[in-house]
Amino acid sequence: MAKNKITEFLTKKERELLLRQPDQRKLMGLRDFCILSLMANTGLRRAEVCGLNRKDLKVEGKKLVLFIWGKGGHQRKSFIKNTELILALERYFKMIGNPENPEAPMFYQAKFQKTAGPQRMSVSTIRFLVARHIKSANIQKHITAHSLRHTFLTLALQSGADLATVKALAGHASVATTSRYLHTSEELMEKAIERLAL
Repeated sequence: MAKNKITEFLTKKERELLLRQPDQRKLMGLRDFCILSLMANTGLRRAEVCGLNRKDLKVEGKKLVLFIWGKGGHQRKSFIKNTELILALERYFKMIGNPENPEAPMFYQAKFQKTAGPQRMSVSTIRFLVARHIKSANIQKHITAHSLRHTFLTLALQSGADLATVKALAGHASVATTSRYLHTSEELMEKAIERLAL
């Protein structure tokens, strides 16, 4: 029986290094930062990023909430808490202007046909931009767009979130799927032994 392939994920330091790569002074760099940061801070799938509309990001009270349509047409909420991401989204929306259509995409392709206007991001474009910035960061791991989701869920578990909470964050149908994100490093095992030592 073939063993399940283990997906690599980023450490916190590697995640920070990746997010420093896009040039936020330029529109496309700002867009890339927002996409990478959203994926790293909410666990969004590529297809979910592509499907985001401007209206999916709302302010509820003092909270910035992202409404995500996941697999099977199920909707879940994610809370945007990262200050740098919030400020970057504000700058990005200011640069692209206010859309007349409430169903306007949140993120656009860099190039578009003059007759059709700006086009919604594609999953292949997201795959390309993740690969480009990973290379720029000189991260020597096989990191894909899915790895950013894997990173978010793994770090959430390692920081103490329980499986049920991470399941809800991921939009998984079962805890069995979420359990794939359990990684036990030697460092974590050593700390556990220290806590149990008499």
